[in-house]
Amino acid sequence: MKSPWLHCLACEAEHPLAELYRCPACGGELQIVYDTVGLRKSGALARTWRLPGSIWQRFSALLPQQDAGRIVSLGEGSTPLVPSERLAARLGVKAAYLKLESSNPTGSFKDRQISIAMSKAREWGRTGFGTASSGNVGVALAAYAARAGLKAQVWVSASVAAAKRQQIQVYGARLFLTPENTPEHTLANQAFFNGMQAFCIEQGLVPMVSARPVNPYMVEGGKTIAFEVAAELAQMPDRFFAPVGGGGCMGGCWKGFMELHEAGLTEGLPKLEGAQMVKGHVPVDRMDDPAFSGPEFFRPLDGHWAWQAIQATGGSLRPISAQETQAAQADLAAQEGVFAEPQGVTAYAGLLKAAQEGALRSDETVVCVITGAGLKDMDAARMICEEAGYFTPRPVRTLAGSVPDLVL
Repeated sequence: MKSPWLHCLACEAEHPLAELYRCPACGGELQIVYDTVGLRKSGALARTWRLPGSIWQRFSALLPQQDAGRIVSLGEGSTPLVPSERLAARLGVKAAYLKLESSNPTGSFKDRQISIAMSKAREWGRTGFGTASSGNVGVALAAYAARAGLKAQVWVSASVAAAKRQQIQVYGARLFLTPENTPEHTLANQAFFNGMQAFCIEQGLVPMVSARPVNPYMVEGGKTIAFEVAAELAQMPDRFFAPVGGGGCMGGCWKGFMELHEAGLTEGLPKLEGAQMVKGHVPVDRMDDPAFSGPEFFRPLDGHWAWQAIQATGGSLRPISAQETQAAQADLAAQEGVFAEPQGVTAYAGLLKAAQEGALRSDETVVCVITGAGLKDMDAARMICEEAGYFTPRPVRTLAGSVPDLVL
C-alpha cells in the first residue's frame, strides 16, 4: 500500500508528504491523497474505523501522520452524535441527528484541524506557529501549543467576541488585533488571511489558517467529522448540513465521505447542504461574479471547494441572515438543550430553512453539524435573552435567613 502523497490540483504533479504549502512546480493548490484502493484490499481501515477510541486510533490510515510519538492531542474528536425524535418530528423526517462539535476540548471543530496540522509540523521539527483567525482557530492553536510547549502567534479582528480573545491569551499565545470587521476594513482583514502564509514562512512560523490553499494539512481535520458520522450510523446519512464559513469544513467533510466510499466502507454519498452567512461574504456559488468583487465582501478561501462539494452531491446552498442565526441559536437551546455560539448554528439555521421550504423528505435521515459552543460568545446569549424578554432574577428572603434564593 502506498504512503499518502501531495497532489497539485493545478498541474497534477505529485509530491511526497513534506513541509509544502503550495506546489513547488507551479505554485498551485495542494491536496493530500491516500491509497484508498490499497486500503480496500488490505482491510486495515475496516478493522479500526468503527471501534471506540480517538481519531488517531480509529482513522490513522487516512491521516498524514507518520510518527505517532509526535502527536499533539487533547482528546479531540469522538464528539456526540445526538439523535432527536422531537427535531425529526418537527422537520418531518425519519431521523435527525446533531453532531456536537461544541464538545471538543476548546469548544469547536477547529481542535481537529489544529491537532492534525500541528502534529505533522512536529515531525518536521517546527516549534512556532501563526494564524489569522475569526476566533476559534486562534483559541485551538493557543491551547494545543500550550499542550506541546510550543509558541503561537494569533491575529484576530478587534470585533471578535471578548471571550475568544481572552481564551487565546489565557493559554499563553501572543495576540494581535486587526481592525474591526466593518465594511471599510474588509479588504484589510482579507489581506491578513491571504498574506498569512507568506508572512509565516518569512518569520519561520507554520501557517495555521484553516484553508487548503494556505495549509493542506489543516483541512484534514474536518474530514474526521464525516468519518465519525458514517461510523456511528453504520451508513451514510441522506443529507448532511454543514456551515460554509471559509469553505474548509464543507470541503473537508466531502473529502472524508469520498475517502470512506473509495475505501469500500460505505455506499453512496450524502447530499451536502451548505448554509452561508450572507452579510459581507461572497456567496460560494458566485465566487467569480463581478458583482461580488468589491473590497466590502469577504472571499472564502475554500469557497470554490465548498461549492464543488455541494454541487457534486446534489445538495443546496442556503443564505442565512443574522436574524435567522439568532432565531436558530435560541431555538436550538430552548428546543434541544444545546447552547451554541452564533457561528456554530449556521448549519442548524440552514436545516430549519430547508424544512420551511419543504425540501426534506419523510424517509430521510439528516445530520446537522453544530460547530462551536455558546460560552464562546456570551454577548450573543444576552441579546437572545433581551429579545425574548426574559425577567431578571431578583433575590428573596428565606425563612432560615441563609443565602437568598433566586426566583424569576
